[in-house]
Amino acid sequence: MIGRFAAASIISYLLFLLPYMLSALTSSYMILVIIIMSAAIASAIISGLLIRSHYSIIPPLLGSAASFLTNYLSGLFLAASSRVYFDWPYLALGLIASPALALLVAELRAERGIEREVEVAAVEEAARPEAEMAEEEVELIECPSCGRQIPSDSIYCPLCGSRVAEER
Repeated sequence: MIGRFAAASIISYLLFLLPYMLSALTSSYMILVIIIMSAAIASAIISGLLIRSHYSIIPPLLGSAASFLTNYLSGLFLAASSRVYFDWPYLALGLIASPALALLVAELRAERGIEREVEVAAVEEAARPEAEMAEEEVELIECPSCGRQIPSDSIYCPLCGSRVAEER
């Protein structure tokens, strides 16, 4: 669980860091917002699929907060930051939409797992009467040596090893 949690958090951080890395290549604000939207969706789906519980909201929150902090500190020390991190689309997508979508994916995955367990139980239950019927169809005879019940098509007694019938 901790390995999956760490992997989802690192992936979320790297996805939310994409706008910062790409801001040097493009100055288009809309492209950066679309990249943030894609990062939020991808982070949420990966987190929901990897963690599969209500804790799946944490990696997108950690990833968005860590990438915001990286951008902020980079602006302080390197004078290279992206303004898209300080606007409302980033805050809305990183802090609200991505964790909510991660929770939704985790819930859908959990419901699907419960449905699979019910289907497997139904298949096992349906197969059980067939096995019981197969056991009932075997005709039994008494072994002349040991006197125990054995299948009628036996040539040798499976219990004592004595010859019961001639080979066919």
